[in-house]
Amino acid sequence: MARFSCGIQCTRWLLFILNILFFISGLTVLGFGIYVQVSRKFDVAFSDDINGRMLGGDVIEWIGIVMISAGSFTVLLSAFGCLGAAFKNRCFLYLYAIILLLLIIAQLTAMISTLTERSKIRNSYESGFRELFIEIYQNNHTDLQHVIEGIEREFQCCGVLNSSDYSTVNYPIPVTCHEGVDINRPIFTKGCAHAVIDWTWNQLPIIGGALGAVLLLEIFGVITAVALGIAISHSLDYDDKVKFYQN
Repeated sequence: MARFSCGIQCTRWLLFILNILFFISGLTVLGFGIYVQVSRKFDVAFSDDINGRMLGGDVIEWIGIVMISAGSFTVLLSAFGCLGAAFKNRCFLYLYAIILLLLIIAQLTAMISTLTERSKIRNSYESGFRELFIEIYQNNHTDLQHVIEGIEREFQCCGVLNSSDYSTVNYPIPVTCHEGVDINRPIFTKGCAHAVIDWTWNQLPIIGGALGAVLLLEIFGVITAVALGIAISHSLDYDDKVKFYQN
């Protein structure tokens, strides 16, 4: 039976505890993904009718699904790491480290892509919103007008850029453009395109913070798993030499 030094035993326990943190972090990402799926503001801001025209698909639903999948995968991977540490299995540990490294690369790629495409997404949403706004009110699509009004109510905004957008389409300013949905009160000065985009970007620190914490833990997990695997190999080699000389 392999003898393990105090340092190796500490590394095993450290990896085990680390994967408990992975488990908690995975549940956090999973929970936020569910929040994205069920949040009313996300639902209103990226309604299927609006979203399909402006961003080309169920973007928020897709993001929610990706986060739920990533969270679930992290939870499962953490269980895999715990098994490798508990049973001192080098194959488990190295496989765990490889999968974790691939996951880190994928996460970094996704984060960089999101940041580099930020202005493009903003411009796409704004121009798409304007196009759709004009079409909705010029062709009197009442069902989609209710969607626009829902956005105005939720985000306390008016029109695409401001209330003058309604004069462009010869349509009276709706009551949802007024503070407190009261026609006698002032009109919101902020356009809905900017209100929705600003609110969405304001959620990025929460998402980035959660993913950043997971990323740091994952990098440390790769280092710890490889170090433990190498230490176990050396311990096994030492035992083999002891047995050889004893015989």
